[in-house]
Amino acid sequence: MIPADSKFCYRDDLRQYLELPVEIQVSHRFSTSFDAEVPGGILHFTANQQALTPLSVLLPADIVAEVPAGCKVLFQPERLVVGTCDLLVAPLLERVLMPAQIDHAILQGNLRQLYSNLKLFGRSSPVLDMVLQRKRQPESLCGAAELLVAGESDLAKFAGYFGVGEGLTPSFDDFLAAMLLVDRSYGFNQLSVSEIFCEIAAARTTRQAVQQYRFAAQGHFSRQFEQVVATLTQRQVGAAELVRLMGWGHSSGTDILCGIWYYFSHRVKIGVKI
Repeated sequence: MIPADSKFCYRDDLRQYLELPVEIQVSHRFSTSFDAEVPGGILHFTANQQALTPLSVLLPADIVAEVPAGCKVLFQPERLVVGTCDLLVAPLLERVLMPAQIDHAILQGNLRQLYSNLKLFGRSSPVLDMVLQRKRQPESLCGAAELLVAGESDLAKFAGYFGVGEGLTPSFDDFLAAMLLVDRSYGFNQLSVSEIFCEIAAARTTRQAVQQYRFAAQGHFSRQFEQVVATLTQRQVGAAELVRLMGWGHSSGTDILCGIWYYFSHRVKIGVKI
């Protein structure tokens, strides 16, 4: 039974990516969420507020569990109809604000903690092997480390590594998108993304990964990773918080944290020693 006062919510930046209203249908069901294809992207429906990206809708868990594939959806700014459920909008979620200044001492400590936890608890992936500089580097990323060390800023130069790794957002895409997130969130703007970047990526990786690049280029991501990027520079982040994020997805959480660590460690002058 769905409560009559059930509501839905979305981020206040969703309409940068999607014009409303829109009539769609559920294209894929997952264990705790579902997707619907929209013009130029994929709209994700979930009961997990921390997982919200700009193209996500927050629903009560019981509704998420009951919606079947193929179900019709009407999405209006203040109303959502999913099958037989008719919901009114709750106040929109405000974006995560990035701090105006970086506390370099706190960031140094957090990066050491993050690196240590990646070594101990990071999920296996070619990106983790590359970042930890393990003796046997993954063949699939042969040459990527050299580009990174050389300080390559044109992300299109990494096109040969798009799609490397497993999952809906492959490992290297997660890593590179996370670097782009930090770059744009703090206004460093060291990384270059051309007008045809997403077109190049679309020929080599998943739609979900391309969409994640689009978000990152605007300083957006899933809420939980926006929050960790903001807090790493302001307060001590505990091991439990980091390990929880490392477990996200197949290896996405680990790969995203690798990208965050790499950018802060190698492109922001704070003198971190590992």
